Amino acid sequence: LERDFDQLDRQIDRLLRGTERNMGREYNSMLRRLRNKIGDFFAQYADSDDRLTLQEMMKYERLDKLNREVAKLTRESYTPIAREIRKGLRSSLTTSFDSTKEAVGEAAGRTIRGVLKDETVNEILQTPHSGLKLNRRLQRRRADVIDRIQETLTQGMRDGERYRSMATRLKTELEDDMVKAQRIIRTEGHRVQEEGKRKSLEYASNQGVVMVKYWKNSSDERVRDKHEHMGEKYSQDNAIPFEDDFINDISGGRGPAPGQLGTPEDDINCRCVAIYEVQEVE
Repeated sequence: LERDFDQLDRQIDRLLRGTERNMGREYNSMLRRLRNKIGDFFAQYADSDDRLTLQEMMKYERLDKLNREVAKLTRESYTPIAREIRKGLRSSLTTSFDSTKEAVGEAAGRTIRGVLKDETVNEILQTPHSGLKLNRRLQRRRADVIDRIQETLTQGMRDGERYRSMATRLKTELEDDMVKAQRIIRTEGHRVQEEGKRKSLEYASNQGVVMVKYWKNSSDERVRDKHEHMGEKYSQDNAIPFEDDFINDISGGRGPAPGQLGTPEDDINCRCVAIYEVQEVE
């Protein structure tokens, strides 16, 4: 099934890249709205040298008003960003499940029955990663970006920056946050892809398909040493039963598939995959 899973990897990668593009458009929209909001305050309160000073903004609770409006705008703008992330992950999960079921069924010479119910999909998407569910991680990201935007604006006022300089600061903050959001997409996308495979293979196993699995690295210079070790330990010649866990005796991680070993050092940004082989059909 290695060829089938290689094709699935490419399909999921296209899905996640599309999610990243859609998310990027939402970040650009948020940046435009924030710049317009800050521009309004510059138009009202900047001095003759086009500087918005902290001293001026402290009058009449102007800074508090700006912070409230920035927080409200950011929360509104973050809603479609979170929606795109969830949508992309859901598509990755269901695509992995359906494609794996079809590939295993073809290899086994039988139709594999089973569907992913909505409650199962939601449960997989919200499985805690590094102690936090996906929704909580997205909420934390939103709160963090609000704090950093407010701090950036306050620092710019303290330094007496002009509008262009402050807008550039703001752009940098949002670009940094987008990189972190992309890391969530890639890490979680990999996890749900492997979980979609596993759920499909559970159906196949329960219907008499006997399988083994092995660990495959991404075969480039970015593979971490601990996962080079896993590729050697669980090579194709040392495949293990489908039901068994992979065990990383260096990190202490243990789980059913790459990206699901339960330790951040194993799971974050992992690009390794599990390859499955049909041994027999009972």
